Amino acid sequence: MAKEKTVAPAPSNVIQMTPTSCCVEKCTGKTHKLGFCADHFVWFKEGLVNKKGEKPADFDRKYQAFMMKKKAA
Repeated sequence: MAKEKTVAPAPSNVIQMTPTSCCVEKCTGKTHKLGFCADHFVWFKEGLVNKKGEKPADFDRKYQAFMMKKKAA
């Protein structure tokens, strides 16, 4: 019978650090939601960047559609 190791819970005075700058490459804006600045959060919702802040392979097509949609509004 082996003893089971118990994991001690983190102390209550520990505060998790959140990222302070946008996770999109070369963006220095402060985070607004989900690690993105306000502009790039809109891009995330439209599918122009993923959760890690990377652009998809079809970024150009999606960006053009995004700009047309924005222009029409």
